[in-house]
Amino acid sequence: MKKSELINIIQGLKVFSNPKLKYEQYITDAISTADLMFHLTFTKGDLQNNIIVDLGCGSGNLTVAAAILGAKKVISVDIDPDAIKILKENLTTYDLQSKVEIIQADLQKESILPQIQNITKKDLLENSNAKIVVISNPPFGVKNKGVDVAFLNQALQFADVIYSIHLANTKTQVYLEEKIPKLGGFILERSTLYLTLKHTYKHHNKAQKSVQTDIYRIIPRK
Repeated sequence: MKKSELINIIQGLKVFSNPKLKYEQYITDAISTADLMFHLTFTKGDLQNNIIVDLGCGSGNLTVAAAILGAKKVISVDIDPDAIKILKENLTTYDLQSKVEIIQADLQKESILPQIQNITKKDLLENSNAKIVVISNPPFGVKNKGVDVAFLNQALQFADVIYSIHLANTKTQVYLEEKIPKLGGFILERSTLYLTLKHTYKHHNKAQKSVQTDIYRIIPRK
């Protein structure tokens, strides 16, 4: 599949009609989604035939991209039942329901490790070389401090590789470089991704803006 084809698919997906500020719901735009997923798939080789866990999946841009690009299975996790409803509609549009398992959970309050283990057990027995790879565009913690770290903490309980998106600024970089090792992770690399955020909430005064973010590629310390 060409990147332009994936962008067209993602642009056609249904998105939030009433995003919830308390969850910091934003859409990972189609170009950023394609850039990230092509990097993960073709540069790093971390997608095809692996189990992808989309933490904070929202309406499903990253989930749909992962399923289309060849993930063995995708596990999509979100707190919001309305987001999950939209996700299911998007999966139905492209007949991807059989490739995706959905978990509704509050990652700051409950561990999803037992559910992940239950869902992945059969696949990992059938293919011991398969990896569990987390992709996460978490809330940045503007409204709910610490939520991004909660996502990381959950991912480190079961993932072999983690791709986590965070705001690109010195304060956040220094914090995460100190925090991730304390959570049991090791940062392999940090790369740049520009997200295009469209006008989403009333306090936004621009039609869209570009936000520089860092993608952290992390593995757990064994």
